[in-house]
Amino acid sequence: MKAIIFTLSIALFLSCKQKKEPAELKPVQTTFTKVNDSSAESIYVLEDTFTNENNSTFVLSQLKGKPTVVAMIFTNCVYACPRITSDMLELQKKLSKDSDKINFLLVSFDTERDTPAALKAYANNMNLDKNWTLLHGSDEAVRTLSVLLNIQFAKDESGNFSHSNIISVLDKNGVLKFQKEGLNVSQEKTFEPIKKEI
Repeated sequence: MKAIIFTLSIALFLSCKQKKEPAELKPVQTTFTKVNDSSAESIYVLEDTFTNENNSTFVLSQLKGKPTVVAMIFTNCVYACPRITSDMLELQKKLSKDSDKINFLLVSFDTERDTPAALKAYANNMNLDKNWTLLHGSDEAVRTLSVLLNIQFAKDESGNFSHSNIISVLDKNGVLKFQKEGLNVSQEKTFEPIKKEI
């Protein structure tokens, strides 16, 4: 599996590297994808170590036992990332009494600026509660996770990122069950795979 992840990571890196100008975000689109259970594999097998917003060491397998809603962002983002976070907050609000049974996870693309302190400040600014985990990792850990979640990103000269706007749902064992792409879109189809797990 590591050989496949490494090959995919190199291919994605090279495709981003060949662009002469920073990639611009495409117009907002919505794509709903139901992932085939039989071909899916748990992301919890990854041994990469992250650091959370409380400056504690964290591995993804710590999320096991609850469904997880996950997105990749960076805290210096002024539009898309706060919008993705708000969409996840809407999900949490609509799940209301069951929200304690769900993990909400944000993983930063920005391995340089998004220190635990920066992630903590973002969590406070967005009013994220104890059900949320924000992670900072190495370039390799972030790239590996992005490949497994099919999230593309590229860093520009200013240190910011163009990236896919995707919210993913993992089951209790870390298997990818559903993905939604787009901003300011209905969350209705995202509820189904979450509710099956709680």
